[in-house]
Amino acid sequence: MSYYSRTRDYIEIQGRLHEDSLKSRLGGDAQNINDLTSENFRTYDLISSEGIWSVKSHMSGDGELTESAIKAYQANFDHMLGWNRSVDALEMDVKALRERLPEGTAMPTGLREGSLQEAADYLKNNSILGIPEDHVEAVRKNLIDNAREFPENYGLAEKPSEEDFKRLSNRIQGTGLNAVDTPALVREQIHQQEAELQTRTEKSKDAQEEEGREEYRYGYGY
Repeated sequence: MSYYSRTRDYIEIQGRLHEDSLKSRLGGDAQNINDLTSENFRTYDLISSEGIWSVKSHMSGDGELTESAIKAYQANFDHMLGWNRSVDALEMDVKALRERLPEGTAMPTGLREGSLQEAADYLKNNSILGIPEDHVEAVRKNLIDNAREFPENYGLAEKPSEEDFKRLSNRIQGTGLNAVDTPALVREQIHQQEAELQTRTEKSKDAQEEEGREEYRYGYGY
């Protein structure tokens, strides 16, 4: 079923644009998890044999990266690592991925195989946060600043090296779509939705009128 087979609101469209952009950028066997399940999936959005991604797009109305957006991205990253969630959150994510995705769905070996704990460790240490391309640099810097202060929260040594910080921050990747370009694209999709809805409404009205004429012709003379 097409994502736009039903009307979507502004935030839904914004998120989907970035999911689609990153999916296209990844290529290969990457799939949108939300297209594979009957309801919106928890935590993650894209999966392939190479990895798993959570895609977020926080921004002002004109695509600006605000302080609140930076904090939201940080919370999203921490969420992937299991922070501020139940103690078994990552294990529950693994169970959901293994049980709800259709058989044969491309999935990293570290996630598909091994024990529940091993797969949960894979998510904690390898999942990637996809964000608008023009937000990456600032959000990576904010993550490194947090990791410098609390390295233990990110599985780092007491005194991490610069390479450790770089490797951690590389888990934030761009979707290939800039935030500043997003609002116009969202408005374009909303306009297209409205036009298609109007067309369907007019066709339905025409069909009802034609049905009425048919009934009149068949009933004429009785």
